[in-house]
Amino acid sequence: MKRYLVVFFALVLSIRAAPPAAPDEGPKQRAGKYEVTLRLPSGGLFAGEEMQIEFRVVDASQVDPVMGAAPIVRAQVQGSIGMPAMPGMPKYEETAHPEGIPGEYGIHPTFSHGGEFRLRLAVNPPAGEAFHVDFDLNVADASDAAKRKPGPRPYRIEVATQPRHPKAGESVELQLRVRRRDPEGIVTAFDIAHEKPMHVMIIRDDLTQFGHEHPEKSADGTFRLRYTFPTGGDYHVFVDTAPRGAGSQVLMAKVPVQGGKTDRFDVRRAPAETRSLVKKVEGVEIEMQSGSLPARRTTGVTFTLRDAATGRAITDLQPYLGAMGHLILIHQDGITFVHSHPDERVPDAGRDGKVPFLVRFPKPGIYRGWSQFQRHGNVLTGDFIVEATEGAGQ
Repeated sequence: MKRYLVVFFALVLSIRAAPPAAPDEGPKQRAGKYEVTLRLPSGGLFAGEEMQIEFRVVDASQVDPVMGAAPIVRAQVQGSIGMPAMPGMPKYEETAHPEGIPGEYGIHPTFSHGGEFRLRLAVNPPAGEAFHVDFDLNVADASDAAKRKPGPRPYRIEVATQPRHPKAGESVELQLRVRRRDPEGIVTAFDIAHEKPMHVMIIRDDLTQFGHEHPEKSADGTFRLRYTFPTGGDYHVFVDTAPRGAGSQVLMAKVPVQGGKTDRFDVRRAPAETRSLVKKVEGVEIEMQSGSLPARRTTGVTFTLRDAATGRAITDLQPYLGAMGHLILIHQDGITFVHSHPDERVPDAGRDGKVPFLVRFPKPGIYRGWSQFQRHGNVLTGDFIVEATEGAGQ
């Protein structure tokens, strides 16, 4: 009887000590004797909210018949997430924390938009050589609240104005502060993205007015910008910024402006000349070339720039904010924001008057976009209206 009790208790202890079953266990990567298993949220990864990615690090050369491979505890693990197609974009960086189970670690990234990302885990075991493994991540676009309750966002933007009630045609100071959700308060350290710590897009909610500005940062983390709203109405202030190590974040606040209101514009009923994909700006013809535009997929869009008088390709474009062009698009809802850059995998983009972009439309619908290029020190801005459709190009 005593022998049976010993066997029974040994079995109980082994079950309690064993790692829990992981039905959503993901892909594995091997580096020498080490193995890393990725564990993603059961519903997948989504943009616009804080996600949790867990992983298990083990020594695959030491396997117990009951416990499995020996877990690596007290390892130092650095997680880094970027986009292979856009290596110049700020990366998300976090030192992984233990999850309370031997060998289990986790990070909590927030993705500014959907698309194809890559996670690199640099692991430094307490005994043994450091190594790294890479995992490809497919991030879905921000989900419809009617289908799924989105998780929390780690950052928000506060916008104050001086004077408090801005009026059309009068200069106003915008004061912008990025705040964490945790008690640490105002963010004061930022990574540089396209030569600036913060890009601010100011767009009236009916998509008629557009501004791309770069405020000055103070030591306390407050950004200040002098701006004159051209007309009255409700404006959306989109902030594209990268708190240190957090990757790109897109945040939005609303600013009502008094006076000088104009008729509201309905992008869904825009006249033919406004819908034209060829626009002339300061003697330059800017043409947007694309096939069908699929929603929720990364696709290519090319802009061709020609001399409006001769039709010859523009070959003297200059880099603007660290890139050969910028493209901002807003959905007909006035709040769904897309900021795209040229495809960095294409060498000498823009030298022949053609600038290819990688674009991802988060959902179907009509979008108004503004493309920006620099020539002779002047920024050329052309506006375009396009439609992204469900299942296009599939």
